[in-house]
Amino acid sequence: MTKTPPRVCLVLLLFTFLSYFQYPGHTYLVSDTQIYVPMLERFENPTLFARDPMVIRAHTTWTFFDEIAVGFRKLTRSQLETALGLLHFFARWCLLIGIFMIARAMGLEDLPAAACAGIYALGGLVQGPSVLLVEYEPVPRAFALGPAVLGIGLAAEHRFAAAGAAGAAALALHGTTSVPFWIILGAFLLAAPSGSITPGNRLWPFLSLGSALLALKIAAPWQLGVSEPQTLLGRLDADWEGLARLRSPYVFVDLWSRAYFWQYGLMFIAAAAAYWRLRKRMSKELRFFAVGLAFLAVLSLPVSYLLLEKWKWALVLQWQPLRSLLFLQMLTILLALALAMELSCRRADSAGASFWAALAIASAIDSRLLFALTPAAAGCLGRWPIRAAGIALAVASAWLRPFGITLWTAPLRRELCVVLLLSVLLAGAAALHFRSRLGGLGVVLAVGSAFFIVPGRAQFRWSGEPINRDLAVLSDWARGSTDGNAVFLFPDSPASSIDPGVFRARAERALYTDWKSGGQINFFRDFARLWGERWRQALAEPFHPEQLVRLRQAGVDYIVLQSAEAGPALPLAFTSGAYRVYRLK
Repeated sequence: MTKTPPRVCLVLLLFTFLSYFQYPGHTYLVSDTQIYVPMLERFENPTLFARDPMVIRAHTTWTFFDEIAVGFRKLTRSQLETALGLLHFFARWCLLIGIFMIARAMGLEDLPAAACAGIYALGGLVQGPSVLLVEYEPVPRAFALGPAVLGIGLAAEHRFAAAGAAGAAALALHGTTSVPFWIILGAFLLAAPSGSITPGNRLWPFLSLGSALLALKIAAPWQLGVSEPQTLLGRLDADWEGLARLRSPYVFVDLWSRAYFWQYGLMFIAAAAAYWRLRKRMSKELRFFAVGLAFLAVLSLPVSYLLLEKWKWALVLQWQPLRSLLFLQMLTILLALALAMELSCRRADSAGASFWAALAIASAIDSRLLFALTPAAAGCLGRWPIRAAGIALAVASAWLRPFGITLWTAPLRRELCVVLLLSVLLAGAAALHFRSRLGGLGVVLAVGSAFFIVPGRAQFRWSGEPINRDLAVLSDWARGSTDGNAVFLFPDSPASSIDPGVFRARAERALYTDWKSGGQINFFRDFARLWGERWRQALAEPFHPEQLVRLRQAGVDYIVLQSAEAGPALPLAFTSGAYRVYRLK
Protein backbone atom coordinates (compact mmCIF):
# COMPACT_ATOMS: atom_id res chain seq x y z
CA MET A 1 0.00 0.00 0.00
CA THR A 2 1.40 3.39 -1.03
CA LYS A 3 0.80 6.33 1.27
CA THR A 4 -0.33 9.64 -0.19
CA PRO A 5 1.57 12.73 1.03
CA PRO A 6 -0.60 15.49 2.56
CA ARG A 7 0.50 17.96 -0.13
CA VAL A 8 -0.94 15.69 -2.82
CA CYS A 9 -4.25 15.49 -0.92
CA LEU A 10 -4.31 19.30 -0.86
CA VAL A 11 -3.58 19.44 -4.60
CA LEU A 12 -6.47 17.06 -5.28
CA LEU A 13 -8.69 19.17 -3.05
CA LEU A 14 -7.64 22.27 -5.02
CA PHE A 15 -8.48 20.58 -8.32
CA THR A 16 -11.84 19.50 -6.88
CA PHE A 17 -12.54 23.09 -5.83
CA LEU A 18 -11.63 24.45 -9.27
CA SER A 19 -13.62 21.73 -10.99
CA TYR A 20 -16.68 22.33 -8.84
CA PHE A 21 -16.79 26.15 -8.81
CA GLN A 22 -14.85 27.23 -11.92
CA TYR A 23 -14.96 24.65 -14.74
CA PRO A 24 -16.87 22.53 -15.62
CA GLY A 25 -18.70 23.63 -12.50
CA HIS A 26 -21.92 22.31 -11.04
CA THR A 27 -25.58 22.89 -11.80
CA TYR A 28 -28.84 22.65 -9.92
CA LEU A 29 -32.34 22.32 -11.37
CA VAL A 30 -30.92 22.25 -14.89
CA SER A 31 -31.01 18.55 -15.68
CA ASP A 32 -32.03 15.49 -13.64
CA THR A 33 -32.28 17.38 -10.35
CA GLN A 34 -35.54 18.71 -11.82
CA ILE A 35 -36.80 15.15 -11.29
CA TYR A 36 -35.13 14.24 -8.00
CA VAL A 37 -35.61 17.49 -6.04
CA PRO A 38 -39.45 17.46 -6.20
CA MET A 39 -39.39 13.80 -5.14
CA LEU A 40 -37.17 14.61 -2.17
CA GLU A 41 -39.46 17.51 -1.25
CA ARG A 42 -42.46 15.17 -1.34
CA PHE A 43 -40.65 12.62 0.85
CA GLU A 44 -40.38 15.29 3.54
CA ASN A 45 -43.88 16.71 2.95
CA PRO A 46 -46.26 14.09 1.48
CA THR A 47 -48.95 16.73 0.86
CA LEU A 48 -46.92 18.22 -2.01
CA PHE A 49 -47.31 17.31 -5.69
CA ALA A 50 -50.31 15.04 -5.13
CA ARG A 51 -51.50 15.74 -8.70
CA ASP A 52 -48.13 15.57 -10.45
CA PRO A 53 -47.88 12.22 -12.26
CA MET A 54 -44.09 12.29 -12.36
CA VAL A 55 -43.41 13.10 -8.72
CA ILE A 56 -45.80 10.51 -7.29
CA ARG A 57 -43.92 7.78 -9.20
CA ALA A 58 -40.64 7.66 -7.32
CA HIS A 59 -38.00 5.48 -8.97
CA THR A 60 -35.69 5.48 -5.95
CA THR A 61 -36.68 2.05 -4.63
CA TRP A 62 -33.27 0.48 -5.33
CA THR A 63 -31.09 3.29 -4.02
CA PHE A 64 -30.32 4.92 -0.69
CA PHE A 65 -29.77 8.26 -2.41
CA ASP A 66 -33.04 9.73 -1.12
CA GLU A 67 -32.52 8.56 2.47
CA ILE A 68 -28.97 9.94 2.51
CA ALA A 69 -29.97 13.26 0.94
CA VAL A 70 -32.93 13.88 3.25
CA GLY A 71 -31.07 12.61 6.31
CA PHE A 72 -28.03 14.79 5.63
CA ARG A 73 -30.24 17.82 5.07
CA LYS A 74 -31.88 17.27 8.46
CA LEU A 75 -28.53 16.58 10.12
CA THR A 76 -26.99 19.81 8.83
CA ARG A 77 -30.25 21.80 9.16
CA SER A 78 -29.55 23.31 5.76
CA GLN A 79 -31.44 23.92 2.56
CA LEU A 80 -31.76 20.93 0.26
CA GLU A 81 -29.57 22.57 -2.37
CA THR A 82 -26.80 23.12 0.20
CA ALA A 83 -26.98 19.59 1.54
CA LEU A 84 -26.89 18.06 -1.93
CA GLY A 85 -24.05 20.39 -2.90
CA LEU A 86 -21.88 19.30 0.02
CA LEU A 87 -22.46 15.64 -0.77
CA HIS A 88 -21.77 16.31 -4.45
CA PHE A 89 -18.47 18.05 -3.68
CA PHE A 90 -17.38 15.11 -1.52
CA ALA A 91 -18.34 12.63 -4.25
CA ARG A 92 -16.29 14.57 -6.82
CA TRP A 93 -13.31 14.59 -4.46
CA CYS A 94 -13.62 10.82 -4.12
CA LEU A 95 -13.72 10.59 -7.92
CA LEU A 96 -10.46 12.52 -8.29
CA ILE A 97 -8.80 10.47 -5.55
CA GLY A 98 -9.76 7.34 -7.46
CA ILE A 99 -8.39 8.78 -10.73
CA PHE A 100 -5.17 9.71 -8.90
CA MET A 101 -4.77 6.17 -7.55
CA ILE A 102 -5.37 4.66 -11.01
CA ALA A 103 -2.75 6.97 -12.54
CA ARG A 104 -0.29 6.12 -9.79
CA ALA A 105 -0.84 2.42 -10.45
CA MET A 106 0.27 3.14 -14.03
CA GLY A 107 3.74 3.88 -12.68
CA LEU A 108 3.50 7.65 -12.25
CA GLU A 109 4.84 9.58 -9.29
CA ASP A 110 2.45 11.38 -6.97
CA LEU A 111 2.34 14.85 -8.57
CA PRO A 112 2.11 13.63 -12.19
CA ALA A 113 -0.66 11.28 -11.08
CA ALA A 114 -2.44 14.19 -9.41
CA ALA A 115 -2.03 16.13 -12.67
CA CYS A 116 -3.87 13.33 -14.48
CA ALA A 117 -6.70 13.67 -11.97
CA GLY A 118 -6.78 17.41 -12.61
CA ILE A 119 -7.03 16.96 -16.38
CA TYR A 120 -9.80 14.40 -15.93
CA ALA A 121 -11.62 16.88 -13.68
CA LEU A 122 -12.16 19.07 -16.74
CA GLY A 123 -14.93 16.59 -17.57
CA GLY A 124 -16.54 16.05 -20.92
CA LEU A 125 -19.47 14.40 -22.67
CA VAL A 126 -19.58 10.70 -23.45
CA GLN A 127 -21.03 10.87 -26.96
CA GLY A 128 -23.88 8.49 -27.67
CA PRO A 129 -25.13 7.49 -24.21
CA SER A 130 -25.05 11.20 -23.22
CA VAL A 131 -23.46 10.85 -19.81
CA LEU A 132 -20.68 12.97 -18.37
CA LEU A 133 -17.16 12.14 -17.26
CA VAL A 134 -17.80 14.50 -14.34
CA GLU A 135 -21.46 14.85 -13.46
CA TYR A 136 -22.56 18.45 -13.01
CA GLU A 137 -25.61 17.77 -10.84
CA PRO A 138 -26.06 16.13 -7.41
CA VAL A 139 -27.88 13.03 -8.64
CA PRO A 140 -27.43 9.34 -7.77
CA ARG A 141 -25.10 8.70 -10.70
CA ALA A 142 -22.78 11.52 -9.58
CA PHE A 143 -22.73 10.17 -6.04
CA ALA A 144 -22.02 6.60 -7.23
CA LEU A 145 -19.36 7.31 -9.85
CA GLY A 146 -16.91 8.62 -7.25
CA PRO A 147 -16.97 5.47 -5.08
CA ALA A 148 -16.93 3.21 -8.16
CA VAL A 149 -13.78 4.85 -9.57
CA LEU A 150 -12.28 4.99 -6.09
CA GLY A 151 -12.91 1.25 -5.84
CA ILE A 152 -10.97 0.70 -9.07
CA GLY A 153 -8.08 2.75 -7.69
CA LEU A 154 -8.08 0.84 -4.41
CA ALA A 155 -8.15 -2.49 -6.21
CA ALA A 156 -5.27 -1.32 -8.42
CA GLU A 157 -3.24 -0.89 -5.23
CA HIS A 158 -4.20 -4.34 -3.92
CA ARG A 159 -6.57 -2.97 -1.26
CA PHE A 160 -9.47 -5.27 -2.00
CA ALA A 161 -11.41 -4.92 1.26
CA ALA A 162 -11.54 -1.14 0.88
CA ALA A 163 -12.32 -1.53 -2.83
CA GLY A 164 -15.27 -3.75 -1.96
CA ALA A 165 -16.57 -1.21 0.56
CA ALA A 166 -16.34 1.57 -2.04
CA GLY A 167 -18.06 -0.60 -4.63
CA ALA A 168 -20.81 -1.43 -2.17
CA ALA A 169 -21.37 2.29 -1.55
CA ALA A 170 -21.63 2.83 -5.32
CA LEU A 171 -24.10 -0.04 -5.60
CA ALA A 172 -26.25 1.38 -2.81
CA LEU A 173 -26.33 4.79 -4.49
CA HIS A 174 -26.80 3.88 -8.17
CA GLY A 175 -26.56 0.20 -8.93
CA THR A 176 -26.12 0.36 -12.70
CA THR A 177 -23.08 2.65 -12.35
CA SER A 178 -21.33 0.02 -10.23
CA VAL A 179 -22.05 -2.97 -12.50
CA PRO A 180 -18.84 -2.73 -14.62
CA PHE A 181 -16.73 -2.44 -11.46
CA TRP A 182 -18.29 -5.50 -9.85
CA ILE A 183 -18.05 -7.61 -13.01
CA ILE A 184 -14.31 -6.98 -13.35
CA LEU A 185 -13.49 -7.16 -9.63
CA GLY A 186 -15.47 -10.38 -9.23
CA ALA A 187 -13.77 -11.94 -12.25
CA PHE A 188 -10.34 -10.95 -10.95
CA LEU A 189 -10.91 -12.32 -7.46
CA LEU A 190 -12.31 -15.60 -8.77
CA ALA A 191 -9.60 -16.04 -11.40
CA ALA A 192 -6.59 -15.04 -9.30
CA PRO A 193 -4.35 -17.95 -8.17
CA SER A 194 -4.87 -19.03 -4.60
CA GLY A 195 -1.46 -17.89 -3.38
CA SER A 196 -1.64 -14.38 -4.85
CA ILE A 197 -4.53 -13.09 -2.70
CA THR A 198 -5.20 -13.83 0.95
CA PRO A 199 -8.54 -15.46 1.79
CA GLY A 200 -9.63 -12.32 3.61
CA ASN A 201 -8.92 -10.07 0.63
CA ARG A 202 -10.79 -12.47 -1.61
CA LEU A 203 -13.80 -12.73 0.72
CA TRP A 204 -14.35 -9.18 2.00
CA PRO A 205 -15.45 -7.62 -1.29
CA PHE A 206 -18.13 -10.29 -1.77
CA LEU A 207 -19.33 -9.74 1.81
CA SER A 208 -19.62 -6.02 1.07
CA LEU A 209 -21.53 -6.76 -2.13
CA GLY A 210 -23.91 -9.14 -0.33
CA SER A 211 -24.48 -6.65 2.48
CA ALA A 212 -25.38 -3.86 0.05
CA LEU A 213 -27.77 -6.09 -1.88
CA LEU A 214 -29.41 -7.33 1.32
CA ALA A 215 -29.84 -3.81 2.66
CA LEU A 216 -31.47 -2.67 -0.58
CA LYS A 217 -33.77 -5.70 -0.56
CA ILE A 218 -34.86 -5.07 3.02
CA ALA A 219 -35.43 -1.35 2.47
CA ALA A 220 -37.26 -1.67 -0.87
CA PRO A 221 -40.75 -2.43 0.54
CA TRP A 222 -40.52 0.68 2.74
CA GLN A 223 -39.83 3.09 -0.10
CA LEU A 224 -42.06 6.16 0.00
CA GLY A 225 -43.84 7.63 -3.00
CA VAL A 226 -44.21 4.49 -5.09
CA SER A 227 -47.54 4.57 -6.93
CA GLU A 228 -46.44 2.38 -9.85
CA PRO A 229 -43.83 -0.40 -9.71
CA GLN A 230 -40.87 -0.17 -12.06
CA THR A 231 -41.14 -2.35 -15.14
CA LEU A 232 -38.10 -4.63 -15.03
CA LEU A 233 -38.83 -7.88 -16.84
CA GLY A 234 -41.48 -6.68 -19.29
CA ARG A 235 -41.06 -6.01 -22.99
CA LEU A 236 -41.57 -2.81 -24.93
CA ASP A 237 -44.71 -2.52 -27.01
CA ALA A 238 -44.78 -0.36 -30.14
CA ASP A 239 -46.22 2.73 -28.42
CA TRP A 240 -43.75 2.59 -25.51
CA GLU A 241 -40.81 2.10 -27.84
CA GLY A 242 -41.95 5.00 -30.03
CA LEU A 243 -42.12 7.32 -27.01
CA ALA A 244 -38.73 6.11 -25.79
CA ARG A 245 -37.19 6.82 -29.19
CA LEU A 246 -38.73 10.29 -29.08
CA ARG A 247 -37.69 11.12 -25.54
CA SER A 248 -34.53 9.01 -24.97
CA PRO A 249 -32.90 8.42 -28.38
CA TYR A 250 -29.47 8.05 -26.75
CA VAL A 251 -30.48 4.60 -25.48
CA PHE A 252 -30.92 3.22 -29.00
CA VAL A 253 -27.69 2.37 -30.83
CA ASP A 254 -29.41 2.43 -34.21
CA LEU A 255 -30.17 6.14 -33.73
CA TRP A 256 -26.55 7.13 -33.11
CA SER A 257 -24.43 9.06 -35.55
CA ARG A 258 -21.93 6.83 -37.36
CA ALA A 259 -19.17 9.18 -36.22
CA TYR A 260 -19.61 7.98 -32.63
CA PHE A 261 -18.60 4.42 -33.53
CA TRP A 262 -15.45 5.64 -35.26
CA GLN A 263 -14.60 7.85 -32.30
CA TYR A 264 -14.84 4.95 -29.87
CA GLY A 265 -12.82 2.81 -32.27
CA LEU A 266 -10.08 5.46 -32.23
CA MET A 267 -10.23 5.59 -28.42
CA PHE A 268 -9.87 1.83 -28.24
CA ILE A 269 -6.86 1.90 -30.59
CA ALA A 270 -5.21 4.74 -28.68
CA ALA A 271 -5.86 3.09 -25.32
CA ALA A 272 -4.50 -0.23 -26.59
CA ALA A 273 -1.32 1.40 -27.93
CA ALA A 274 -0.69 3.29 -24.69
CA TYR A 275 -1.48 0.20 -22.62
CA TRP A 276 1.05 -1.86 -24.57
CA ARG A 277 3.78 0.68 -23.89
CA LEU A 278 2.92 1.05 -20.20
CA ARG A 279 1.89 -2.50 -19.29
CA LYS A 280 5.14 -3.40 -17.53
CA ARG A 281 4.84 -0.36 -15.26
CA MET A 282 1.21 -1.01 -14.35
CA SER A 283 0.09 -3.16 -11.43
CA LYS A 284 -1.34 -6.52 -12.43
CA GLU A 285 -4.70 -5.55 -10.90
CA LEU A 286 -4.89 -2.42 -13.01
CA ARG A 287 -3.91 -4.36 -16.14
CA PHE A 288 -6.85 -6.67 -15.52
CA PHE A 289 -9.23 -3.77 -14.92
CA ALA A 290 -8.01 -1.83 -17.96
CA VAL A 291 -8.46 -4.74 -20.34
CA GLY A 292 -11.74 -5.86 -18.77
CA LEU A 293 -13.38 -2.44 -18.69
CA ALA A 294 -12.32 -1.66 -22.26
CA PHE A 295 -13.82 -4.88 -23.59
CA LEU A 296 -16.97 -4.44 -21.49
CA ALA A 297 -17.42 -1.02 -23.04
CA VAL A 298 -17.06 -2.38 -26.57
CA LEU A 299 -19.37 -5.33 -25.83
CA SER A 300 -22.04 -2.97 -24.50
CA LEU A 301 -22.78 -1.90 -28.09
CA PRO A 302 -23.94 -5.27 -29.48
CA VAL A 303 -25.43 -6.31 -26.12
CA SER A 304 -27.60 -3.19 -25.89
CA TYR A 305 -28.64 -3.51 -29.54
CA LEU A 306 -29.62 -7.15 -29.11
CA LEU A 307 -31.50 -6.74 -25.82
CA LEU A 308 -33.28 -3.49 -26.63
CA GLU A 309 -33.71 -3.06 -30.36
CA LYS A 310 -34.23 -6.76 -31.09
CA TRP A 311 -35.61 -8.38 -27.92
CA LYS A 312 -37.38 -5.23 -26.61
CA TRP A 313 -36.34 -5.85 -23.00
CA ALA A 314 -37.68 -2.93 -20.92
CA LEU A 315 -34.94 -3.23 -18.28
CA VAL A 316 -32.37 -1.95 -20.78
CA LEU A 317 -34.07 1.47 -20.75
CA GLN A 318 -33.18 1.69 -17.06
CA TRP A 319 -29.90 -0.24 -17.02
CA GLN A 320 -28.46 1.50 -20.09
CA PRO A 321 -25.34 -0.69 -20.50
CA LEU A 322 -24.02 1.77 -23.10
CA ARG A 323 -22.98 4.00 -20.21
CA SER A 324 -20.02 1.67 -19.64
CA LEU A 325 -18.42 3.48 -22.60
CA LEU A 326 -17.53 6.10 -20.00
CA PHE A 327 -14.84 3.75 -18.69
CA LEU A 328 -13.30 3.37 -22.16
CA GLN A 329 -13.12 7.15 -22.46
CA MET A 330 -11.71 7.41 -18.94
CA LEU A 331 -9.02 4.82 -19.66
CA THR A 332 -8.11 6.52 -22.93
CA ILE A 333 -7.57 9.80 -21.11
CA LEU A 334 -5.50 8.30 -18.29
CA LEU A 335 -3.41 5.93 -20.42
CA ALA A 336 -2.65 8.71 -22.92
CA LEU A 337 -1.68 11.10 -20.11
CA ALA A 338 0.50 8.48 -18.45
CA LEU A 339 2.24 7.79 -21.74
CA ALA A 340 2.74 11.53 -22.27
CA MET A 341 4.41 11.76 -18.86
CA GLU A 342 6.56 8.74 -19.72
CA LEU A 343 7.69 10.23 -23.04
CA SER A 344 8.36 13.65 -21.54
CA CYS A 345 10.14 12.60 -18.35
CA ARG A 346 12.04 9.44 -19.24
CA ARG A 347 12.55 9.66 -22.99
CA ALA A 348 12.82 13.44 -23.48
CA ASP A 349 10.42 13.19 -26.42
CA SER A 350 8.65 16.53 -26.24
CA ALA A 351 6.79 16.12 -29.54
CA GLY A 352 5.46 12.68 -28.68
CA ALA A 353 4.51 13.80 -25.18
CA SER A 354 2.65 16.81 -26.56
CA PHE A 355 0.67 14.74 -29.07
CA TRP A 356 -0.32 12.14 -26.49
CA ALA A 357 -1.28 14.82 -24.00
CA ALA A 358 -3.32 16.48 -26.75
CA LEU A 359 -5.07 13.18 -27.49
CA ALA A 360 -5.94 12.77 -23.82
CA ILE A 361 -7.30 16.28 -23.43
CA ALA A 362 -9.22 16.05 -26.71
CA SER A 363 -10.84 12.80 -25.54
CA ALA A 364 -12.37 14.82 -22.71
CA ILE A 365 -13.08 18.16 -24.38
CA ASP A 366 -14.23 17.09 -27.86
CA SER A 367 -13.65 13.58 -29.17
CA ARG A 368 -14.14 14.74 -32.77
CA LEU A 369 -10.54 15.95 -32.64
CA LEU A 370 -9.40 12.32 -32.36
CA PHE A 371 -9.74 11.85 -36.13
CA ALA A 372 -6.64 14.02 -36.55
CA LEU A 373 -4.81 13.53 -33.26
CA THR A 374 -4.91 9.72 -33.02
CA PRO A 375 -2.75 9.01 -36.11
CA ALA A 376 -0.33 11.78 -35.10
CA ALA A 377 0.06 10.42 -31.57
CA ALA A 378 0.32 6.80 -32.71
CA GLY A 379 3.02 7.74 -35.19
CA CYS A 380 5.10 9.23 -32.38
CA LEU A 381 5.60 5.74 -30.94
CA GLY A 382 7.79 4.80 -33.92
CA ARG A 383 10.87 6.17 -35.63
CA TRP A 384 10.92 9.20 -37.92
CA PRO A 385 9.44 7.53 -41.03
CA ILE A 386 6.48 6.31 -38.98
CA ARG A 387 6.16 9.69 -37.31
CA ALA A 388 6.08 11.40 -40.66
CA ALA A 389 3.42 8.96 -41.86
CA GLY A 390 1.36 9.65 -38.75
CA ILE A 391 1.53 13.40 -39.27
CA ALA A 392 0.63 12.98 -42.95
CA LEU A 393 -2.34 10.80 -42.04
CA ALA A 394 -3.49 13.37 -39.46
CA VAL A 395 -3.30 16.15 -42.06
CA ALA A 396 -5.16 13.98 -44.58
CA SER A 397 -7.84 13.22 -42.02
CA ALA A 398 -8.34 16.91 -41.32
CA TRP A 399 -8.43 17.69 -45.04
CA LEU A 400 -10.93 14.93 -45.88
CA ARG A 401 -13.35 16.16 -43.15
CA PRO A 402 -14.75 12.80 -42.01
CA PHE A 403 -18.49 13.00 -41.23
CA GLY A 404 -18.37 16.70 -42.05
CA ILE A 405 -15.98 17.49 -39.18
CA THR A 406 -13.98 20.57 -40.16
CA LEU A 407 -11.10 21.39 -37.82
CA TRP A 408 -10.34 24.86 -39.16
CA THR A 409 -13.77 26.36 -38.52
CA ALA A 410 -15.25 27.51 -35.22
CA PRO A 411 -15.76 26.12 -32.65
CA LEU A 412 -13.47 23.14 -33.38
CA ARG A 413 -10.63 25.47 -34.37
CA ARG A 414 -10.67 27.10 -30.93
CA GLU A 415 -10.90 23.75 -29.18
CA LEU A 416 -7.98 22.39 -31.18
CA CYS A 417 -5.88 25.42 -30.24
CA VAL A 418 -6.82 25.02 -26.57
CA VAL A 419 -5.96 21.32 -26.65
CA LEU A 420 -2.56 21.93 -28.27
CA LEU A 421 -1.74 24.78 -25.86
CA LEU A 422 -2.58 22.71 -22.79
CA SER A 423 -0.70 19.70 -24.11
CA VAL A 424 2.49 21.74 -24.61
CA LEU A 425 2.16 23.27 -21.14
CA LEU A 426 1.59 19.88 -19.54
CA ALA A 427 4.43 18.15 -21.40
CA GLY A 428 6.82 20.97 -20.54
CA ALA A 429 5.81 20.97 -16.87
CA ALA A 430 6.23 17.18 -16.70
CA ALA A 431 9.74 17.44 -18.13
CA LEU A 432 10.59 20.20 -15.65
CA HIS A 433 9.26 18.07 -12.78
CA PHE A 434 11.62 15.26 -13.77
CA ARG A 435 14.63 17.59 -13.76
CA SER A 436 13.92 20.04 -10.92
CA ARG A 437 12.35 20.05 -7.49
CA LEU A 438 10.36 23.11 -8.50
CA GLY A 439 8.89 21.18 -11.40
CA GLY A 440 6.08 19.88 -9.19
CA LEU A 441 4.80 23.42 -8.79
CA GLY A 442 4.95 23.82 -12.57
CA VAL A 443 2.78 20.71 -13.03
CA VAL A 444 0.20 22.04 -10.58
CA LEU A 445 0.16 25.48 -12.23
CA ALA A 446 -0.11 23.99 -15.73
CA VAL A 447 -3.10 21.85 -14.76
CA GLY A 448 -4.65 24.63 -12.67
CA SER A 449 -4.50 26.99 -15.65
CA ALA A 450 -6.53 24.50 -17.69
CA PHE A 451 -9.62 25.27 -15.60
CA PHE A 452 -9.46 28.84 -16.92
CA ILE A 453 -8.05 28.26 -20.41
CA VAL A 454 -10.75 25.79 -21.49
CA PRO A 455 -13.75 28.07 -20.77
CA GLY A 456 -11.70 31.14 -21.73
CA ARG A 457 -12.62 33.12 -18.63
CA ALA A 458 -13.03 33.04 -14.87
CA GLN A 459 -16.59 32.02 -14.01
CA PHE A 460 -16.77 31.19 -10.32
CA ARG A 461 -20.31 30.20 -9.37
CA TRP A 462 -21.28 29.38 -5.81
CA SER A 463 -24.81 28.38 -6.83
CA GLY A 464 -25.47 25.99 -9.67
CA GLU A 465 -28.95 27.31 -10.41
CA PRO A 466 -29.20 29.74 -13.36
CA ILE A 467 -30.27 33.24 -12.35
CA ASN A 468 -33.81 34.02 -13.48
CA ARG A 469 -35.32 36.59 -11.15
CA ASP A 470 -38.64 36.78 -13.00
CA LEU A 471 -39.11 33.02 -12.67
CA ALA A 472 -38.12 33.21 -8.99
CA VAL A 473 -40.79 35.88 -8.38
CA LEU A 474 -43.36 33.74 -10.23
CA SER A 475 -42.43 30.69 -8.15
CA ASP A 476 -42.72 32.63 -4.88
CA TRP A 477 -46.15 33.91 -5.90
CA ALA A 478 -47.39 30.44 -6.84
CA ARG A 479 -46.10 28.92 -3.61
CA GLY A 480 -47.68 31.60 -1.45
CA SER A 481 -50.87 32.55 -3.32
CA THR A 482 -52.24 29.39 -4.97
CA ASP A 483 -53.76 26.22 -3.64
CA GLY A 484 -51.28 23.50 -2.78
CA ASN A 485 -52.96 21.11 -5.24
CA ALA A 486 -53.05 23.57 -8.13
CA VAL A 487 -51.79 22.26 -11.48
CA PHE A 488 -49.75 24.47 -13.82
CA LEU A 489 -48.76 24.18 -17.46
CA PHE A 490 -46.24 26.08 -19.59
CA PRO A 491 -47.88 25.48 -22.99
CA ASP A 492 -45.59 27.68 -25.11
CA SER A 493 -42.35 26.65 -23.44
CA PRO A 494 -39.93 24.87 -25.84
CA ALA A 495 -38.64 21.41 -25.01
CA SER A 496 -35.17 22.81 -24.38
CA SER A 497 -36.42 25.23 -21.69
CA ILE A 498 -35.65 24.44 -18.06
CA ASP A 499 -38.26 26.90 -16.76
CA PRO A 500 -41.10 24.43 -16.09
CA GLY A 501 -38.88 22.09 -14.08
CA VAL A 502 -37.35 24.93 -12.07
CA PHE A 503 -40.83 26.27 -11.36
CA ARG A 504 -42.04 22.84 -10.17
CA ALA A 505 -39.22 22.53 -7.64
CA ARG A 506 -39.22 26.14 -6.43
CA ALA A 507 -42.97 26.74 -6.37
CA GLU A 508 -43.72 23.26 -5.00
CA ARG A 509 -46.64 23.01 -7.41
CA ALA A 510 -47.61 20.24 -9.80
CA LEU A 511 -47.15 20.43 -13.56
CA TYR A 512 -49.61 18.86 -15.95
CA THR A 513 -46.72 17.76 -18.14
CA ASP A 514 -43.34 18.94 -19.41
CA TRP A 515 -40.52 17.60 -21.55
CA LYS A 516 -38.15 16.80 -18.67
CA SER A 517 -40.62 14.56 -16.85
CA GLY A 518 -40.75 12.42 -19.98
CA GLY A 519 -37.44 10.92 -18.95
CA GLN A 520 -39.37 8.80 -16.45
CA ILE A 521 -40.99 6.80 -19.25
CA ASN A 522 -37.88 4.58 -19.09
CA PHE A 523 -39.08 3.26 -15.73
CA PHE A 524 -42.87 3.01 -15.90
CA ARG A 525 -45.09 1.59 -18.62
CA ASP A 526 -48.32 3.28 -17.47
CA PHE A 527 -46.59 6.61 -17.00
CA ALA A 528 -45.22 6.33 -20.54
CA ARG A 529 -48.77 6.10 -21.88
CA LEU A 530 -49.97 8.97 -19.68
CA TRP A 531 -47.03 11.22 -20.56
CA GLY A 532 -47.49 10.49 -24.25
CA GLU A 533 -51.17 11.42 -24.12
CA ARG A 534 -50.55 14.64 -22.20
CA TRP A 535 -47.59 15.63 -24.36
CA ARG A 536 -49.59 15.22 -27.56
CA GLN A 537 -52.55 17.02 -26.04
CA ALA A 538 -50.75 20.03 -24.58
CA LEU A 539 -47.24 20.52 -25.93
CA ALA A 540 -46.64 18.64 -29.18
CA GLU A 541 -48.21 21.43 -31.24
CA PRO A 542 -47.80 25.22 -30.90
CA PHE A 543 -50.16 26.64 -28.29
CA HIS A 544 -53.50 28.02 -29.45
CA PRO A 545 -56.32 29.43 -27.26
CA GLU A 546 -58.66 26.77 -28.66
CA GLN A 547 -56.83 24.26 -26.44
CA LEU A 548 -58.04 25.95 -23.26
CA VAL A 549 -61.32 24.06 -23.05
CA ARG A 550 -59.58 20.68 -23.24
CA LEU A 551 -56.90 21.74 -20.77
CA ARG A 552 -59.52 22.97 -18.30
CA GLN A 553 -61.38 19.67 -18.58
CA ALA A 554 -58.12 17.77 -18.12
CA GLY A 555 -57.51 19.44 -14.76
CA VAL A 556 -55.14 22.31 -15.54
CA ASP A 557 -55.72 25.24 -13.16
CA TYR A 558 -53.17 27.77 -14.46
CA ILE A 559 -51.26 28.28 -17.68
CA VAL A 560 -48.03 30.29 -17.88
CA LEU A 561 -47.31 31.99 -21.21
CA GLN A 562 -44.07 33.67 -22.24
CA SER A 563 -44.59 34.65 -25.86
CA ALA A 564 -45.20 38.28 -26.79
CA GLU A 565 -48.35 37.41 -28.70
CA ALA A 566 -51.79 38.27 -27.34
CA GLY A 567 -52.94 35.87 -24.68
CA PRO A 568 -56.30 34.15 -24.25
CA ALA A 569 -59.44 36.06 -23.36
CA LEU A 570 -58.98 35.40 -19.67
CA PRO A 571 -58.12 37.72 -16.79
CA LEU A 572 -54.46 37.78 -15.76
CA ALA A 573 -53.78 36.14 -12.42
CA PHE A 574 -50.17 37.33 -12.16
CA THR A 575 -47.31 38.71 -14.24
CA SER A 576 -43.56 38.61 -13.68
CA GLY A 577 -41.44 39.97 -16.46
CA ALA A 578 -42.22 37.94 -19.59
CA TYR A 579 -44.28 35.38 -17.63
CA ARG A 580 -48.07 35.85 -17.71
CA VAL A 581 -50.25 33.56 -15.60
CA TYR A 582 -53.90 32.90 -16.54
CA ARG A 583 -56.34 31.04 -14.34
CA LEU A 584 -58.53 28.52 -16.15
CA LYS A 585 -60.83 27.62 -13.28
